[in-house]
This record gives sequence, C-alpha cells and structure tokens, in this order.
Amino acid sequence: MQQQPISFHKSTRLPWLVVTDLDGTLLTPQHTVSKRSISTLSHAQRYSEHQQIDDRDIHRPIQIMIASGRSPRSIQKVIDLFNGLMIPDAVLCCNGALTYNPRSKVISYPQFIPLDQALSMVQRLRSEIRVHGTYQSQFPPNENPESSGAEDLVPLSQPTPNRVTQGGEQGQDPAERMAGRSGFACEVVWFEGRTPEGELIYAKDTTFVCDQTWVLQRKHTIYYNYTTVENTMEAFIESLLLHQHDPASGRAGGIIKLMALDRNRTAADVYESLPLDVLSMSTPAIPQPNDTDIADADPVSVSYSNAFFLEIAAAGVNKGLGLKKYCEANHIPRENVVAFGDLLNDAEMLQYAGLGLCMGNGHESVKRLADRVIETNADDGVAKEIESWFL
Repeated sequence: MQQQPISFHKSTRLPWLVVTDLDGTLLTPQHTVSKRSISTLSHAQRYSEHQQIDDRDIHRPIQIMIASGRSPRSIQKVIDLFNGLMIPDAVLCCNGALTYNPRSKVISYPQFIPLDQALSMVQRLRSEIRVHGTYQSQFPPNENPESSGAEDLVPLSQPTPNRVTQGGEQGQDPAERMAGRSGFACEVVWFEGRTPEGELIYAKDTTFVCDQTWVLQRKHTIYYNYTTVENTMEAFIESLLLHQHDPASGRAGGIIKLMALDRNRTAADVYESLPLDVLSMSTPAIPQPNDTDIADADPVSVSYSNAFFLEIAAAGVNKGLGLKKYCEANHIPRENVVAFGDLLNDAEMLQYAGLGLCMGNGHESVKRLADRVIETNADDGVAKEIESWFL
C-alpha cells in the first residue's frame, strides 16, 4: 500500500484491477451474492476507460479478480451465482497457491509443496496427533468403532509430558489420554505433459485426495468429487515421488495444499499442541518437475483458517504473492490495483495493492493495516465502494 492512500472516488481515472475475497467480503452472511453486487461488478467489468497514450486512443477495461482459499471447482459454484452476467478475468485459488482462468479453465503459477517436505510433514503430524491424544473425560460418548472409525481409541501406551495450563498448573494425567485420530487430505495438480517449449501442461482443475479418516470426519461437507487413497497419505505421496520425473505418465502431479485433522480436537487445539520444530519444519528438497520459485530447504507454512483442520502450503504462499505474480505477468502496476478483504489471510493482498480496503466486519488487525475501512458485507460494502467511482 502507498503512504498516501489512493482514492478513485469521482476521479478521472479508474483502477486496472479489482480483486476481492469471497466469504465475509463479497458474499453476504448467507453466502450468496447480492443483486447489487452482481450489477455493480458487471458494470465495472463492461466499463472501458478511455486513455490517450502517445497520441493513441486506448480503451482499458477493468479486470475483476476473485481471491479465495477455495479450489477451482468450488469457485465455479460461486461464479454460477452471477447467472452469466459476470465471469471473473482471473481467480486466485487455495489462498494464492495457483491462478485459475474460469473462461479457458487453465491453471497457472502453481506453488507446489516439495513432495519430500509434504511426506515429512504428514509423518510428523501423524505422530504428534497420536501421541498428544485426548483426555478420556473429554472424549465424545458412545463412539461406535464400526460406524465411526474409532478402532484406534485406545489408551496411550507411552506417557507424554504433562502440559502446563495458562494458570500454571499441570494438566491431567497423560495415562488418561486416548490416542489421537489423524486424517489427511490434499489438493493435487496433475501433469498432462509438456509444451514444445518444455513448459508443464496442467489439468484443468485440482483433485481433492483424502484418506478414510478424513472421509469419516468431513464427508458431510464434501459437495464435490473426491479421491480416496488406497492405503495411507504417506503411500500416496511416495507414489507421486516415484513418478515425478515422468509428467506424461498420467500419474505425475504436485501438491499445492495439504490438510490435517484430529477427529477428537479442533484445529486450534492441534496447532497449539505442535512443537516449534514441526511449525518450522524444513528438509532438503528433492528436485521436482515444476518451475516454482520456492527456494530449496524453505519451511512449509502451517496455519488454520477454520475450526476443523490445519492447512499446509509451500513457504511464502499467500494471496499477496499470487496477486503479485499475476500483476507482473500482465504488466499491471500495483498502484492501479484495489483489493477488498476481511481476514488475516487477506493481509498480504491488501498490503500489496495500491488501495487495500477492509470490510467493516473484518478482523481488527486487518482494519489497522488497511488504507481504509468500508461498510460490511451485509451492507454491500464492496458494491458501494465501486459504485462511488462512477458517480
């Protein structure tokens, strides 16, 4: 963001690119798109700003971009809400891990997690989740192993150190803990070969791959096709490692997002229980068939944005990085970018944009770093801001 905030209110110039988050920003609290937002974004995209550059008449349209943690298949369901009146020019998916063109169905700029790091992270998380466990007194009653996958509900065989609570008191006896139940999933970009110039050709959508524990815990939320691993997530990642140098095999691909859960605990509880060396894991990277700029031996990023599971991405991946790559590739100066967001995963995007706007319902820390706070998503804050540019 600039030291002097840019304003497009009733000005003689308009931004080249408008990028907006979805949940809590463009979408209403009912997770739909208001008629006002549809009308305003449609008008903005159709508008062609007239400029005279070097004695040439230039008509520059305003590009519309969506930035979300969602995958391409999930984004398409949101685009359908516009009823064909507006199709985004580009979408940042999986919190900036890739850019998706909803018109051509082409994926670009994927930021892959080095496969050896993904494998190490799954191994460590599985171990930490199992060893930490859950106190028997906190465990949901009446678990049925046959119906809920609770076959691993056994007392921990090896005691673990007592954790000190915030009040400074020791926790309950570790012998009362039941082993944690880890589940894993990932978003995979499959490779379909190479261009004559040697560039990788990607599938037109990511594939959601998960294990049986994940399905047992999250199936009620999965509204799209998914693939269940035959064995374990470790075995699946090892198969990707085996075929990584053969993009045309049909079995080569990369992971852009890894997810982990404990069926007994919230994501926040799991995250807080992880030792620092897991949160800053870094292992030597094995060369992979992709052209990412993720440096070897960089740690992966571990976080969570909901109550259910951890999210792991390649080092440095965020919406700000995805926006930067798109702008550089399309020669869009950052001062001609307006970004809308509400939560911490929008922070880098708002900071990169020439004008970063936080919703009135946004996180307090995001409000402090934004150039300006606008009205809430319930009050069509994004639409009202864009409308003001044309008045």
